[in-house]
Amino acid sequence: MPVTEKAVLTAELRLDVQEFYSRYAECLDNGRLQQWPEFFLDSCTYRVTTRRNLRLGPDEHLVSLSSKTTMRDRIVAIGQSEDYEPHTQRHLISNFRVQAASDEELRVQANFQILRTFPETRSEHFVSGSYDDRIAIAGGRLHFKEKLCVLDSDVPPEALLYPI
Repeated sequence: MPVTEKAVLTAELRLDVQEFYSRYAECLDNGRLQQWPEFFLDSCTYRVTTRRNLRLGPDEHLVSLSSKTTMRDRIVAIGQSEDYEPHTQRHLISNFRVQAASDEELRVQANFQILRTFPETRSEHFVSGSYDDRIAIAGGRLHFKEKLCVLDSDVPPEALLYPI
C-alpha cells in the first residue's frame, strides 16, 4: 500500500489524521477512559512493546488487546485496581507521517511523550516512543485498526495501567 496517489493524501486528510490523534490524546488526558475503545474498530489490536521486544519477535508485548471488548475489560480493571493513584496525564503527539495510504486505510507513524503529574508534585516524564498505526477510513470517519506503541526505553515503566 505505497503512497502513490496524490489524490488519496489530501491536505484535508492529513489534517483529519492530526485531529484524530488530538482527540485521542484529549480523551485520555481528560480521564474519559470509557470512550477510549470508541477510537478503534470492533475487531482491532492494541499493543505496547519496547524496541528491544519488537526485535525479539511478534509475541513479546507488554500489553496486547485484540478487540474493543478486551479494551472495555481493561477499563473496568483499571477502575478496580489498587495501584491507582490520582494524577493527571498529558500526551504530546508529534511528527505525524503517513507511510502508506489507500482509499480504505492509512499507515501512520507518530512520536509520543506522556507526562504525569501527581498532586502536589512536579510533572515528570512517564514514557516516550512512537506509534505505528493502521487506521481504517470508513464513512468519512477514522478508527484504529491496529495501534502499536513502541516505547523508547527497554526498561518499561513499573505500571502500564492506562492506555498509551
